[in-house]
Amino acid sequence: MNDADRFALACTSVLSTVHEKEGIGTEGEKTLHAVFKRYYEPDPAFHEVRTGRYIADVRRENEIVEIQTAGLYRMKKKLAAFLPDYRVTVVHPIPRVRTVRWIEGDGGFSEKRKSPKTGKYLDAVPELLSIRDLLSDPHLTVILSLVDCNDYKVRSGKVGRKRGAMRYERIPTALVSEMRLTCPRDYLAFLPADLPDVFTSADVVRLGKMHRDDATALLLLLFSLGVVVRLGKDEKRYYLYRIAP
Repeated sequence: MNDADRFALACTSVLSTVHEKEGIGTEGEKTLHAVFKRYYEPDPAFHEVRTGRYIADVRRENEIVEIQTAGLYRMKKKLAAFLPDYRVTVVHPIPRVRTVRWIEGDGGFSEKRKSPKTGKYLDAVPELLSIRDLLSDPHLTVILSLVDCNDYKVRSGKVGRKRGAMRYERIPTALVSEMRLTCPRDYLAFLPADLPDVFTSADVVRLGKMHRDDATALLLLLFSLGVVVRLGKDEKRYYLYRIAP
């Protein structure tokens, strides 16, 4: 069974249990989190295991898996407590293609609408920056998971002149691909492959076809991890970078 099939099985398993019977967006565990937990550990006996002051999403002997869909900064204390004694994998799902449906007042659903935004691995960089002081720990692995999903939303009043919206639930439909980051040099995979030996953020923007803010955040992350070095500035006051030996 390949990864896509195992993920589909996890989706079916979660959606066919009490999680589905209680309805979309219950106060309990969200579907996206539950599916990834089941995907990485099918046996619920290893789920939600108390470990010191915290509850690990998955724990098997000396290995912990944490699923964090957003706000990696919230995990800093938890990770700092786990890492001295456990090998920790942090899984961060990134929605790639999203199909949006509104939950109507009568409980029905609107027609499906595809979101114009397509998620990518680079979207995780701001989240990674928030835990950059932990990313060099040899006990830590980060897995970025691109996943297609169905988003269900409800109206939440007005924001200015516009109708507000709140995401009620996100249900994964397919695992697209994953990026595994086990050491600082793995993060160089975010850079375009054809950079010159000495480069600036402008080169990263142009060759990587990315927004300037994304390139700036990425280079800050790589510099913090020590995998790129700064060589001063050019005549336009851009930092000059080189990949560390």
